[in-house]
Amino acid sequence: MKINITKKEYQLLLDLVYLSDWVLHAHSEEKMEEKKPYEELEQKILALANEFGMEKMVEKNEKSGAYILNKKIMTKSQIVKHIENFENATFWEELIERLARRDFIKKYGEEAILQMSISERFEKEMSFHQEYHQEFDDYGLDNLQIHNLKKE
Repeated sequence: MKINITKKEYQLLLDLVYLSDWVLHAHSEEKMEEKKPYEELEQKILALANEFGMEKMVEKNEKSGAYILNKKIMTKSQIVKHIENFENATFWEELIERLARRDFIKKYGEEAILQMSISERFEKEMSFHQEYHQEFDDYGLDNLQIHNLKKE
């Protein structure tokens, strides 16, 4: 199968490659076998840069022969703003979710929670979510403190 794409679409495809590479490697440098198919497809896509007149966007590592996106150019791409927005939203949602879950369990206990109906559990846990949402909307991290922090 062949897919015909324009130069502009190839640029968008490079943004998507950058995005997928970020998801696969941002928090893990280790090589994993399940990442290999994605990395191989990424190499095929990057190898086409010259055909689309995008040779400045992609560099070839002389030592390994692997193609890599030019990070200086890619950091100016709109995709970086999407990543930053995603990370910011994820940070707040995860923080609220984990704090709310912790406080919910602390207040009611795991056994009592297991005895609750789904609607009761949802309603009670949501009150913790709402409190944290309001707190962080109003004050950000200003009021968040860690007690008993062990300093080495």
